[in-house]
Amino acid sequence: MTSLKHDTSHKDDNSGSESIALTTFKREQKHTMSSHSFDDLEGFEPGSESSTASARLLERDGSQLQQENDEYHNSRSDEYQNQEYHNQQFSHNFSHSSTALGRIKGFFSRVWEGPLHPEDKPPPQIKSLKALEELPEKLKQRIPRQFRIAAVVCYLLFWFGLCYSILVPYLTIPSALTNDPDVTVLSLSCQAQSSFWRGRNGACGLDGKNCPSEKLGSEIVFRCPALCDRGSWTYSLIPVGDQRIKYRGYFVGGGDQVVEKIHPDQVSNPYRADSYPCGAAIHAGLISPFFGGCARISYDSEERSYFASTVGHYGVGKSIEFLSFFKSSYFFKDLLSGVDGNGSFTHCYDPRLLVLLVNIILGIPVVYLASGAVLYWIISVVGFWTICMATDPPITVDATNSEDFAELISIGLEQFLPACCILYVLWHCSAKRTLSDHPTELDIKKSPLSRLFYWYPLFWLGVLNNMTFDRLPVDRLTWSDLKEQSGAFLAVGSIIGTIAICAVIQAYKIWLSGRFRKYLLVYGSFIFGLFVVHTLPGLTLRIHHYILAMLLIPGCATRGRTALLFQGILLGLFLSGVARWGLAAIAETVTSLKRDDPRGKVVPPEILAYNSTAGILSWTGIKEEILTPLQAKIYEKYSQISVLVNDIERYIGDSVESVDLKTLFDTSADLKKEIADSLKNGYRDDEGNIMIYIRVGRKIPDTNSYSDYTNAAVLKWPSGELALPVSGLT
Repeated sequence: MTSLKHDTSHKDDNSGSESIALTTFKREQKHTMSSHSFDDLEGFEPGSESSTASARLLERDGSQLQQENDEYHNSRSDEYQNQEYHNQQFSHNFSHSSTALGRIKGFFSRVWEGPLHPEDKPPPQIKSLKALEELPEKLKQRIPRQFRIAAVVCYLLFWFGLCYSILVPYLTIPSALTNDPDVTVLSLSCQAQSSFWRGRNGACGLDGKNCPSEKLGSEIVFRCPALCDRGSWTYSLIPVGDQRIKYRGYFVGGGDQVVEKIHPDQVSNPYRADSYPCGAAIHAGLISPFFGGCARISYDSEERSYFASTVGHYGVGKSIEFLSFFKSSYFFKDLLSGVDGNGSFTHCYDPRLLVLLVNIILGIPVVYLASGAVLYWIISVVGFWTICMATDPPITVDATNSEDFAELISIGLEQFLPACCILYVLWHCSAKRTLSDHPTELDIKKSPLSRLFYWYPLFWLGVLNNMTFDRLPVDRLTWSDLKEQSGAFLAVGSIIGTIAICAVIQAYKIWLSGRFRKYLLVYGSFIFGLFVVHTLPGLTLRIHHYILAMLLIPGCATRGRTALLFQGILLGLFLSGVARWGLAAIAETVTSLKRDDPRGKVVPPEILAYNSTAGILSWTGIKEEILTPLQAKIYEKYSQISVLVNDIERYIGDSVESVDLKTLFDTSADLKKEIADSLKNGYRDDEGNIMIYIRVGRKIPDTNSYSDYTNAAVLKWPSGELALPVSGLT
């Protein structure tokens, strides 16, 4: 009723105003006509020429008055219709505005019902580039369809052949020395290599005899891929003395400023032998993170008394410091050290960035000239295989092993088919509306340059996730990971804020198009589904970036510039996740989330004290009364005790609760020599002590199965002062 009264009163007011204005208008016209008549009748004589002219003038004024009256009525009718439209808007939007509660209800009613006249306008053409905007349509009209199809096919064949000729030789032809085919070049990944160092804790066996592998020899030439500046990070905990290394490049010591000359061709200080070789090569400035390359290392530096932290190249930061002895090390030599004549190494440089550049450039004509469906599928397929084969492949291909390249293709095909199915759904529910030609009733010319300037760059920004967003200090959105990374909370806050702003902008565009109610229900069901998955016992919700893209792309089903921006980056993120990791599960177990981190299933003994007089290090095991029968059986299997000294296993004992360190240090030839050298040449405190790091864990006899270890206790030697380890596992 309130709404009706508002409408009626406004209508009455309008009617009254119209009557008054019309009366005034008629009076003015009458006065004007009278003035004309009086002026024209002055000097009037019947039958004269002036009388005839005056009569014509009166007739003209009368018809002009009638015409002006008609125009006035029409204009007032239009004004009345506009006033009626505004009254309807007022009645629709503010019919409950009499109270604060009514205004709130009116606001939510308007949000829920949407605008009276929905609109979803595509981006207009760029006026200053009108000729370029209209060129694709002109070519479409002038060139027959069959010729356009043939041109696209030939263009794609040329594109494929060019990328094939650049990339495939690197993946299938091993690196070699041109004048000495007997020289072997190993193909490495950016991270750890089991043939160099088997792993942390007791993985190298007693006294570290299994590391490095004897088959490597004293000198090795290897090839590294591109992007190892970040690829050589460790995402699982690695203990280095009393340090817990994670979320940084793993290279200990080294540097390109040679302090002690071991060999004439030496170009770096020694690195601890478990350092990642490719990361160390970039730190020393010998390999480019953009193109990879080949490097040569030598193990002639053997054990070292300490490893100082040094500044690296290409922005990788400082190396890890370890101020105690370690059984093995390596240094870099000149790549052509010992090479006779004009020999050189072939196929060392990774062409992935060249392939990326080619694909970006050759994709521009497709985005500019092709229809929405053609550009969507061509660019999506190119983006997928660019990731899988070049920028972020799921495996590292060893060119000496022919099966590696075939396996890479197999993994790509395995992930490509489901990706295409999802792309088909995303096209029909969102991308088709944004990228296709506009409906004829909109009477707006399409803007191919908007797709090129807004959608295309953001698409590649998402595709290159490993070079862009992966550089942010955020590994996974889990509480434990965020606490371990410096700056993670700030980065996550920025990401959430950006997503929230974009979501509000796109929600408004959806509301303008009159589909807000539909999408509110859709995303409500999404959130409910995620909540259900989150509550599943024993599982942790993991929204991978490909899942995030799948959830958000449907909400970008509008025609404006914002939809082009958001769809481009989200589609790229979807392809980045699927091509690299596959369709990873949305819920994962706690064990899988830990990667190679300590799992806490078998707890190590607790170090109690060190008797400096007797040289006895003692510990205590877990109390049997607190164990379940199943746990007790597990601990019975782990009956041996393993003791690590400076991250190398030095002692194994059966069901013991102490070890005589003095005897151990004297009877082990390696330890005795390393301690003596360290006391002479190593890093010492003011009292002349060196630091020795001791960790304790459990082991199943005659196997390589170990429990977690304690954190490191720090023993000052020879004074015998012991700092107990902090709580935690390694």
